[in-house]
Amino acid sequence: MIAAALSVVLAASDAGIETFVDAKAAFARVLEVKPAVLAVGEYHEIEGAPKVKSAVKRFTLELLPSLKGRAGSLVLETWMTTGKCGEVEKQATKAVQETTKRPATTEDELTTLLGKAYDLGLANHILLMSCDEYKSMLGDDGELDGEKSLTLVRHKLEDKALEVKEKGEWPLVIYGGALHNDLSPAEGFEAVTFGPSLMRETKGSYVELDLLVPEYVEGDDDLKKEPWFAEALKLSAKGKTVLVTTGPSSRVLMFSRTRRR
Repeated sequence: MIAAALSVVLAASDAGIETFVDAKAAFARVLEVKPAVLAVGEYHEIEGAPKVKSAVKRFTLELLPSLKGRAGSLVLETWMTTGKCGEVEKQATKAVQETTKRPATTEDELTTLLGKAYDLGLANHILLMSCDEYKSMLGDDGELDGEKSLTLVRHKLEDKALEVKEKGEWPLVIYGGALHNDLSPAEGFEAVTFGPSLMRETKGSYVELDLLVPEYVEGDDDLKKEPWFAEALKLSAKGKTVLVTTGPSSRVLMFSRTRRR
């Protein structure tokens, strides 16, 4: 395989870490197993982050073209506001924006992703929220209820994936945050992840892929605890794209660090 020729498997002490000349080659390695569902989770850009290309922009430009002819549809973790639910819709939308701290450019990048997927022949799907669902995302104080909103989004994504299957549009790509796609969720987060249920639905043909932009995650306290993280950061700083196998069906792709002039 071309991807295999481009990769370098590290010493046994670093088993599970491979480096590639670019993200496309690393992605080719991931696609070798031909999953029925590829669940991509990003560590997203937040306001004030270093000005480098976001994970969603890199996915759109560098990885998405490889899915032409290999995937039937894309489910994107986003929804369109309509104004039909009045104040509760405004409150919930504002609360989500304040909590996620995404920059204003993110919405444009998601729109670009949908457009590019359509051009490549994928059927696009986003989530639809009812007025009651908007209401359920808020606590009595009008603030975002994190657990309820995450659980709601998990079920919406899962239901949409099954709906797409009924339409005959699998293989499926789900693109969202690096939490809902987890196959081995951290204690207390089991209710917000669709990974185990879709793994059963696909009879094992499910791959979890997390995308990391090194400049965004290098200070992440949780990631620092992972045994592969420090080595992956070093390799990305050397211009390598890093692919880490964290489980039988779980992968982490760290993009190479952006070179400054």
